[in-house]
Amino acid sequence: DHIQEVLEKWEQIDDEIWAKVIVMERNRRVAKAYARAPVLTINGSDEGFDGFRLGLSGFLNPGRDPKTEEVKRRIGAGIKLKMDPEGSILVKRSSKSNVYVKNTLEETSLSNDILKLPNAALPYETPEKLFDMHKFEENMDRELKRAYPDRKKLEWQCVTALAFLRNEEELLDSPCWILILNIVALDLLKSRLPLPRRRSPGVQDKIVREDEDPYSLSSGSGSGSSGISSRDSKRPAKKEHENGGGVGMLKNLKSSRGRDQSKKGN
Repeated sequence: DHIQEVLEKWEQIDDEIWAKVIVMERNRRVAKAYARAPVLTINGSDEGFDGFRLGLSGFLNPGRDPKTEEVKRRIGAGIKLKMDPEGSILVKRSSKSNVYVKNTLEETSLSNDILKLPNAALPYETPEKLFDMHKFEENMDRELKRAYPDRKKLEWQCVTALAFLRNEEELLDSPCWILILNIVALDLLKSRLPLPRRRSPGVQDKIVREDEDPYSLSSGSGSGSSGISSRDSKRPAKKEHENGGGVGMLKNLKSSRGRDQSKKGN
């Protein structure tokens, strides 16, 4: 699964990276990108990924259907994501078209304000706390008190799904949607509940992964993106710039990633 993939590449992921974004079209993963910049814009452009902006129309998908094409044309300005000093992820919808928060978990780290939104639709031009780090820590503390803590349950709370324009009942029916994996929260979980020595890989038969797709590129480093750009299918996707904030600003965070960055900032 997506989390297992991150854990397998953990040592390659720079400390400044605070999230991984996975671009989905129905059940197909078409691109992935690592967020390092203080603010990441995700919009409907065809620019691919440059470290600061992720254009959802900038990647090829040979199985794309007309409805997905239409949705992508209407995404417009999209959303902006950033991480606050506590490790929570904030979101602001800049698009005039709806963006929906998809929750499939009984116990979640979505903020209470998000859970109260009508139809789980993000308000226009209003910043909202999407992932609540304090809530995640409370959920983790409660789970760790159990005789047999469920690691998978906590791992999936580190992942947030957003769907553009269409609020389908089944997430895999959404024409265009993204997964946002909070790397900082996963690092905190990793420090509190270390991984076992051997971990059998997860299997998601319904999702077509890009590394199984001959039309996609695999990531060559822990800080770039992968997926073939529709602007130039022979050219690898752009790598993000080396500057930017991200986890380096998280001085109050209790994860090992945050502590390392605090030392660098002193």
